[in-house]
Amino acid sequence: FSEPPLLAPAPLAMAVAVSCCQVPAVSSGSQQEPSRWSILRSLPMLLGGRARRPAADLPKYWTRSQSELGKEGSSGSCSNDNLDAPAAEDHFYPVPLEDRRVLETLMNRTSKDREVEFHLVRAVRLENPDLWKRYQERAARVKRRRGRCTFAGRGRPMTTCSLAGVEELSDGFPAELDSEICEAYLWHATKPQAAAKILREGFRISQRSAVGKRFGCGGYFSEDAAKADAYSAAGEGIYKDCYAMLLCRVVLGKQLHTNLFRWEGAAQQAAGAHDALVAEPRCASYREYVALEDAQIYPEFALVYERRPVQTASTCLTRSISPDAPMYWTSGASCGQSVHRAVSDPEVLTCVQSLMDLTWVRAFTWERKDSKGTMIYHDDPNHDMPEGITVLKVLRLEDSDMWGSYRQTRHQIRSERHGQQVARSPHAEQLHVRTARTDLPLCARADLDQSVNEVYLWHGCSPQAAMSILERGFPEQPGCGGTGRRAGMFGEGYYLVDCTSKADEHSEDDKEGFYRGYYAMLLCRVVLGNAEVTDKADMRAHERVGRGRAFDSTVGFQEASDGTFSEFVVPERSQIYPEYAIVYERIYSTPRVR
Repeated sequence: FSEPPLLAPAPLAMAVAVSCCQVPAVSSGSQQEPSRWSILRSLPMLLGGRARRPAADLPKYWTRSQSELGKEGSSGSCSNDNLDAPAAEDHFYPVPLEDRRVLETLMNRTSKDREVEFHLVRAVRLENPDLWKRYQERAARVKRRRGRCTFAGRGRPMTTCSLAGVEELSDGFPAELDSEICEAYLWHATKPQAAAKILREGFRISQRSAVGKRFGCGGYFSEDAAKADAYSAAGEGIYKDCYAMLLCRVVLGKQLHTNLFRWEGAAQQAAGAHDALVAEPRCASYREYVALEDAQIYPEFALVYERRPVQTASTCLTRSISPDAPMYWTSGASCGQSVHRAVSDPEVLTCVQSLMDLTWVRAFTWERKDSKGTMIYHDDPNHDMPEGITVLKVLRLEDSDMWGSYRQTRHQIRSERHGQQVARSPHAEQLHVRTARTDLPLCARADLDQSVNEVYLWHGCSPQAAMSILERGFPEQPGCGGTGRRAGMFGEGYYLVDCTSKADEHSEDDKEGFYRGYYAMLLCRVVLGNAEVTDKADMRAHERVGRGRAFDSTVGFQEASDGTFSEFVVPERSQIYPEYAIVYERIYSTPRVR
């Protein structure tokens, strides 16, 4: 097929062998009994024709109930008032956090590369009744034509064997596989964007494909996650430094076996008499699987992940060449050169999670809404108030131009104010910034300039809006989710907060793609300078703030008046450096589908 890259030869050292074991049946019956998948797939043969797919043929662990699917047909949208989820017209269903850990374990367990481990950022399950029906019909056809099949070569794929030692997901995965037609879970790696297209359209095996033809046209898979990862490619934007891998159900059926490294006519020779090809090149520790028909493949899980060395060196020891840049930058920019780079920083992720937990305050405000946009009341009957958040990914912005503008503004405010700090007001002595208790590594916060009230503050937005800000800075006009300069309770300006729970009220999830149901937040350096502190709303506060005026920022100290949250407003975007972009999910007291 043409869009995503197919598996092709590449050198990859694989020194650790993984032993295969017999996989016990998931059901409580003995292994001698025919599985329910085998019985269902035999229906067309028993009825003497092409049987209609019964509702029970859908996997039992799918998010939507059988009754809902029966009402919907194949429209794909689930309407459950208790679900805090966007409509699933694309059939993507996010895998819960506890279940992602199991999938991450499976990825690393089936990897023969012990120098790199995979960290799962995002996982979605495809629940497409139409693609599933097509897959089941092909499986029934293979069973009818081939009878009982056996795995060629060295036997069962490593992925199938490893499932025996992986804890079952709470919703029923791993699913029972039909060994009579050599059904297996296999890996296919690609770009995140290409993986999303496969989930929407299914695999498309094309004779015109220019890649993956070492054994002819087909869908190429691996049992080894590291081998598959060798053919993945990093995404762009919010997928920066992220890769994608599909965990697919594949009906191998009757397989043509070869020990050759290349045989471009293999697929053509196998067509008709075989359903798949298994290549075990001599003197190689890996195997490749080639499915000949796209209907033999059901891309059940899409996993977005990061590569991490097993032993990581501290990025704090790496200095930028430029003396004007922060010491912990990793971009090698010399003086006079411009650098723009968003760096995935796993080391900071734990620190950011700690800071977000410290600054989370459970409080009900008029801006806290449920999934329908309705204000959440204090009794919270549906448990719509999040209990906290879990960080999935952290990007650090290393932009020399944006940093230079911020640094210049900081210097100007320092020169104008001559060391002035918070303006005298009835509540100035009570004011404290929660993020001052920052848990970031020392090298990431030691150079905050207290003489100009430089602090870290939060700004909530969507994942796509966060990437746009990292690319171009805060917009000068009002943007998506209030990311631009806007008017508010304390006049016009850019609004930031010191509580993650308040920033989360303004966060949005992406409406499509892998990050649907996930939110974003920016952790920004902010120069407050001489701040006017007030505990009352003042829509004209901006008239006293800015260059040549009495103040450099406004602090709405609402904790003093109504016990909620403080808001920090600056008039210029150059007073803000969006240093960290955080993608996260909300955690609720009761399990729910997102």
